[in-house]
Amino acid sequence: MAKSMETKPNEGYLGSIPVDMKGFIFSKPYTLVLTQDKTVFARVTSTILKQHAKNARQDVEEKGGGRMDKVKNQMNAHFNHHKKYRDMTLNEVLNESEKNFSIDNNSVQKIKIKKYTVNRQEFPETKVKIMIKTDSKKYKLILNETMDLNEAKTILKNVYGSKVR
Repeated sequence: MAKSMETKPNEGYLGSIPVDMKGFIFSKPYTLVLTQDKTVFARVTSTILKQHAKNARQDVEEKGGGRMDKVKNQMNAHFNHHKKYRDMTLNEVLNESEKNFSIDNNSVQKIKIKKYTVNRQEFPETKVKIMIKTDSKKYKLILNETMDLNEAKTILKNVYGSKVR
């Protein structure tokens, strides 16, 4: 039986990491959805975030929560958006946006993680660069502030092992 990308929710899911992908001029928000065989780059758009917040608000309404519960859930939806992918199949993630794409984990040669400080008007800001080098391309990413470096590193090491440096 041929193995398809349509799997049950949670099957093969190892984690998700919110990142910004560096472009020529601007960075675009993405979520790396990591499974045993593939890494999906899921584009985060304002439409997707609004829908996720709306769903969170409706969940509270259905449970009879008050106004503050709605606001709290809505805010958490934005900060924890990347966690929604644990309940989705690979096809659902890929079809969420036309800009979503995947790479085969076997094609990844190495992953470099580098922490650096940017001094913005006398306020130092620590950022984390993640560079994923595949057989055909380099992906330059910046870890989103909503995730801890150690948590992201653990997820990447669980997927890629010794390829993470």
